[in-house]
Amino acid sequence: MSTLYKRVFSSFFSERFRLSPIQENLNIIREDLRELGSGSIEFNSSFLPGIGLITLKNSERHNALSGKMMAELADVVDKLEDITKGKSNSKDENDLVAIILSGDGNTFCSGLDLSVAKNHILTPENGKKMSSLMQDALLRFSRLPLISIAAIEGYALGGGAELTTACDHRCISATAKIRFVHVKMAVTPGWGGGGRLINIIGKTKALRVLGASELLTGKQAYDIGYADIIAEKGETISKSKEFFDPYIYFSPKEGELDTERKRNSVKAVRGMKAIIAKANDSGMQRNYIRFEHALFSSLWGQEENLATILKPKK
Repeated sequence: MSTLYKRVFSSFFSERFRLSPIQENLNIIREDLRELGSGSIEFNSSFLPGIGLITLKNSERHNALSGKMMAELADVVDKLEDITKGKSNSKDENDLVAIILSGDGNTFCSGLDLSVAKNHILTPENGKKMSSLMQDALLRFSRLPLISIAAIEGYALGGGAELTTACDHRCISATAKIRFVHVKMAVTPGWGGGGRLINIIGKTKALRVLGASELLTGKQAYDIGYADIIAEKGETISKSKEFFDPYIYFSPKEGELDTERKRNSVKAVRGMKAIIAKANDSGMQRNYIRFEHALFSSLWGQEENLATILKPKK
């Protein structure tokens, strides 16, 4: 990787903005959350040539994110930033241009692990800290010069739905269900998913999906432009791999045999994503993320929110 190329990307990453004074303490917040709950985030940098795989693993909780998993997700983003800054000695990592984000087993992510929330994150202050870490991690993930896709099986609910918006593309199973359940929990999105959803499907559709907490089927998500690909159940990862193919390899000319697949320039593909990310990183977006963080923090841990979290299961 050339010195000039490294300098450009180092400058790109150095422009991370601060959400609030809590931003200064993100490492402390990360380590505090790391002690909460179970599950894990697995990253396979050599899943396929040019493609890495991030897997959310917490099967007993339908891949809901515990504090431990939030910390590990931030760790993975750190790792990916280092890779794209040229700090890796691994050929597979230096060749990465794409990331698939998926859930273990037959579901994507059911949001925040409420068992952890009930025991550790019910106060407004702790909710604010959680929001700060997740907004930061997902913002950094979305700005990576790597093209990303969420492979959505089963359910993507609440924070799980927000996770999908941090990806550039979404591949959804025909049997999957998406729902921003925040209104039902008496809160607003706390991980940056509200503003990102507007960028994906537009203001009017986003208002309906968020404000009415509509349950979207795979077909509905595809029809409104939320998903780029619709796949059969169990095939979202394989369809995501196919979708990434033109980003990674030259397409053969008409009538030409594809006997030796030639890779696209890693630097060029990463550069294209960096251009898109930079163009989308406006002052308005930054102000909106701050506003979304403040609004969530004002609602989390309040009476209405606590009533939904602590309500006995039927």
